[in-house]
Amino acid sequence: MVGTSNATQRHGKRVHVLSDRADSVGRISLLALSAGTTGITSAWGEALAEAAIVCLDSQSHQSGVVIAVDGHYEGRYALLWDKCTDQMRRCWADLDEAVEHGAYCVSALLLMQFADLIVLERSVKGTGFDYWLGHEEDEQEPLFQRKARLEVSGIRRGNASDVDYRLRTRMRQTRRSDRTGLPAYIVVVEFGKPCSKVAARCVT
Repeated sequence: MVGTSNATQRHGKRVHVLSDRADSVGRISLLALSAGTTGITSAWGEALAEAAIVCLDSQSHQSGVVIAVDGHYEGRYALLWDKCTDQMRRCWADLDEAVEHGAYCVSALLLMQFADLIVLERSVKGTGFDYWLGHEEDEQEPLFQRKARLEVSGIRRGNASDVDYRLRTRMRQTRRSDRTGLPAYIVVVEFGKPCSKVAARCVT
């Protein structure tokens, strides 16, 4: 699947997340998450974007580097950002933590595009997944807004086997919360290449 134009309202702001180009490489503005979602404040969205930028910078990538997405969804997207400052590098000097939070940023933006789902709420520990997903325009009570689960994993630098192994383990992990009856999306983001692999589990 190739990305299509997706300009959506986010708390009063019209945010351009992904768009097509003639060469079939879409574009993702990492800082688009700074507009926030129902479950991500603008400040936290900007922090997650900074983490992703630092991770890419640590692998000598510059704005415009293309990430390949494979699995349940497929596409190639140029990741765009302004710059990585020394202050950002110092703030995210713990690269293990930066990888975790940077992967949240990339995954949230991908799911906004591919499945028209946004982050509604952070999950609690022990559930086997990271976030509840839903549709922003849904006006039901929060419990009924929940349409899916999202589990994210980040890898600073790895190979295809590392990505596949991480995807399998995270898929098994989401079984802890299968009692919800909701589908689970599992997204692994590898910053070295960079690449991402997406899986979807339906509860049967």
